[in-house]
Amino acid sequence: MKNDTLNTLPNSEIVKQLRGILRRDALMGSAEYRSALDDLKALARRIAGTDKRDEYSAPEYDEMEFDQMLSFYPPILQKLENIRQVDQQRLMEFANILKEKEGQKHVFLFYQREFIPKINPSLLTAIMSNSQERQDVLFKLSDLFEFYRRDIPVDVDRVKQAYSDASISIHFLFFTKPAEHVPGLVFEEHSEDIFAPFIEMAKATGGSAESSSNPKFLFEKAVESSENYYLLYYSPSSYQRDGKFKSIKVKVRNKDYKVTHRAGYFAN
Repeated sequence: MKNDTLNTLPNSEIVKQLRGILRRDALMGSAEYRSALDDLKALARRIAGTDKRDEYSAPEYDEMEFDQMLSFYPPILQKLENIRQVDQQRLMEFANILKEKEGQKHVFLFYQREFIPKINPSLLTAIMSNSQERQDVLFKLSDLFEFYRRDIPVDVDRVKQAYSDASISIHFLFFTKPAEHVPGLVFEEHSEDIFAPFIEMAKATGGSAESSSNPKFLFEKAVESSENYYLLYYSPSSYQRDGKFKSIKVKVRNKDYKVTHRAGYFAN
């Protein structure tokens, strides 16, 4: 949907359409991600030489040569990255839309701990040792695992300020699902590049951040946090519309209490 189309609609209709888009994207993305992850597991096992006829097998890799399997690996990893990519522009647009909505606003972000399958290091060492005369294979193996390096994909400070300015309480729910056990593979956690900005967004908006392997517990805690709060109003002295971000600090005399509040607002 084009931005100019969204801008011509009432806020209620925009939010409704965004919900539909987000739900559709989540369902499609989840199915595609699971499919790509299953492909990666099967291919990694074939490369490692531990493939057996079980739930992780993929017959399409049976007839492939070793070099061909190595060539297939990077595109699948890249597909995973494309699916899980966080679009900063869409995050900013959503913050701007919610800013125009009146009343208390709560956003619940659900994120499950991510693991990427890698060939067991001892098996990988053996593969590289047996390929010493094949420099092309060694280069492919070296380049292959450069894909596992991830950077934080968004400007965290900019996104934090946008959501804080929108008077939104973000509740970040992190599902700590344990890693799988698949023969010949190790599962390396790669959650930090999304976990870091989301938890900072929750803190900046005065929301909550909880982690557990129990989704029901997480949601109950988030709902409890969203239903218990105080509203404080104040007028800044010497207020100037300079467009700068103004930080907010709230203190209580009783040090036994912990205060959560939004980080600030833009003076515009």
